Amino acid sequence: MKNKSSIYISTFKRKGGEGLKTKIITDTNRKQYENLFVELGDNEHPLIVYFENIQNWVLFTDLRILFSNEGAGAFFNISDIIEVTPAIEEEFKNKVINKEEFTRLKVKTRNNDYFICKLEPGLPYQGFYQMLHFIKTNNIDPN
Repeated sequence: MKNKSSIYISTFKRKGGEGLKTKIITDTNRKQYENLFVELGDNEHPLIVYFENIQNWVLFTDLRILFSNEGAGAFFNISDIIEVTPAIEEEFKNKVINKEEFTRLKVKTRNNDYFICKLEPGLPYQGFYQMLHFIKTNNIDPN
């Protein structure tokens, strides 16, 4: 499998971008987020992080998305993404109706699991959404 990290980051930046709490991982800021990298595999590389606090964060790597919502952690392989949509129902429950204020994406994987990722609103949200949509579009099942 070809590493598409530069394409993912380019899509994130072109369709959205960094925010106050969402950063592209670089040599300059890597140490700041090291505690999130302990679960990564030897050949897995962190690319983008949203970090609100130790209970609420999303880490996008070249292989997976790892996240914690209110301390409940989960992860899924990006190669398993088959659907990405704004989590409209969850936003409306919290009385968020302006799409510029949306913070949640609903991701469906090949085994029919759904995950809700909470992100920073605005450009970071848009960047993540478009990046995951790009990944989903390119996750063509060879079978």
